[in-house]
Amino acid sequence: MEERWNEKQQRRQKKDDDMVGIMDMVHKIHEGMEADRARAEELRLAEESKPGIEKVIEELTRQNAEQRELLNALSETWRNDCARQHQETIEAVRSTAREQVDFNVQGYLDEFSKALAQEVRMLLGEVGKLREERRALQHEMGYLLCMKAKYGPGGEFEPDWKPPPGAPGGPPLDPGPPPPPPDLPQAKPGWRTVTQRPAPRKAKNKNAGPPPAAPPASDPRHQVRSWATWQPDPNLAPTPPSVEPTLLVPDSTSPGLFGPRSPRGSHYGH
Repeated sequence: MEERWNEKQQRRQKKDDDMVGIMDMVHKIHEGMEADRARAEELRLAEESKPGIEKVIEELTRQNAEQRELLNALSETWRNDCARQHQETIEAVRSTAREQVDFNVQGYLDEFSKALAQEVRMLLGEVGKLREERRALQHEMGYLLCMKAKYGPGGEFEPDWKPPPGAPGGPPLDPGPPPPPPDLPQAKPGWRTVTQRPAPRKAKNKNAGPPPAAPPASDPRHQVRSWATWQPDPNLAPTPPSVEPTLLVPDSTSPGLFGPRSPRGSHYGH
């Protein structure tokens, strides 16, 4: 009785331990699901915080307008500076032409023109760089607008109108329920029953003699013999061949790579 009680207590303790393990596992699974849900919520918030294509287009449009205004202001400033410097140079030359001794005005003008040409070249390079950036931004805006027109609602890949089901180019119709299988008549069996007649019993010969005696058993050591003996069989000896083989030895002189050699008395040999 005590052994049964101890076994029952052990089973209960084992069940309690299993239940505690299952509860711990369920708790871990619940915590993992909560962590996955929190991670998914963070990803969703991060995706929502990212700017959409409309915001990107608005930002590109704003940058394009700012660069256009910057280019216009730079061009106007450069023109005004060039005109002012040219006017100041001409006025300075005219005011000092009568006071200075004879000098080469054309040489100074050439040097000034060279220095001014370098600055103008640098400014034109900056203007060309800004123009290329503007063209790249315009090309990117056009590509984004084209992609929006294709993949947006009412575009090439998502048209507003679709053909009805069953029409050409539309989705297929829903197949109806399959028809019930036909009731086939039960086929007749291909086998036929054949009643076999019992064989007639033979009358036992009452006057039969005793059964013959069994032959004496032979010694098993004489039955097991080797399939071949160590002595050679004279009937299986090889016979000498009727024709002797002849060995043909080729000539020691080689014919050469391009045919037989020429005789020693020819003029090629000397």
